[in-house]
Order: sequence, then structure tokens, then C-alpha cells
Amino acid sequence: MRNDPLGSDRVPDKLRDGWPAPLADLLPGLTSRKGWRERLEEARVHDVWEEVAGAELAAHVWPVRLHGGVLVLEAESAAWATQIRYLSGDLARKANEVLGGQHVTQVRVVSGSRERGGSTGNR
Repeated sequence: MRNDPLGSDRVPDKLRDGWPAPLADLLPGLTSRKGWRERLEEARVHDVWEEVAGAELAAHVWPVRLHGGVLVLEAESAAWATQIRYLSGDLARKANEVLGGQHVTQVRVVSGSRERGGSTGNR
């Protein structure tokens, strides 16, 4: 008889065969099963926004959300919102390039009335 204070002979087989697995190995399967994969990919737009828009534009315009192919942006002023309307096709192409896929099919812009980073949530 082994002298094992934890009683490893009672550990389920899957725990002995390398379980628990690293979380990074489990997340892709979990997100796919739960239907979260697309939403998580879309949420990446917040992380890569400066790469998509460039530093100057990103300082005045930021993503609100990307869902169902529609990238909603908030501009700090009507002037920046107008600029985005002219650049919407280029921004959609660049976002798809950076995100890897055809996530953005349309860009909508609103002129912001609140300061960036306010209590309305993360951007």
C-alpha cells in the first residue's frame, strides 16, 4: 500500500491524465460552445483601435461597440464625426485587416456629448 496522504488512488482518471488543463487550453472550446467567440473577436476592436485609426484619430474618436458587422464610433465633436463619415470605408477595411476577417461591414458614428472614459463604461 502506498503512503499517499491525498489518496491519489481515488483521484478520477481525467485528473491523473494531465488535468486540470491550463485555462488557455480550455477557453477556445468554451467560448465556441457558449457562442461567445464572435463577440469576443468583435470586442478586440477596443484593444486595436489605435492601430486601426492611427494615433491622431484615435485621440478624438473611439469605438463604442462592434456587433453584427456594425462598428459604432463616438467622436468628441461634430467635426470629428464628419471626418469619420468620409473615412468610414477606409476604417472598415483597416479594422477587418487588423482583426482578421470580415467583422466590419458598416461604420456608424455619433457625436459624443460625454467625455471619454466617463462612467458610461469601457471604450
